[in-house]
Amino acid sequence: MSSNLLRVVQEQQETIEKQSRLIADLIATLESWEQTVGYDGEELKERAKDLQLRERQDL
Repeated sequence: MSSNLLRVVQEQQETIEKQSRLIADLIATLESWEQTVGYDGEELKERAKDLQLRERQDL
């Protein structure tokens, strides 16, 4: 029983490590895309906030 539990825990740990690597790769890819297209996430967030404020003022 304990060997089965140990095996399951090891498999879960391997899965978590794989997911972590995939997430890190995804983040690196997104950052690369941002640099390639000149995307500025913070600037877009600020623009969205400004737009929301203007829409609320219009109501």
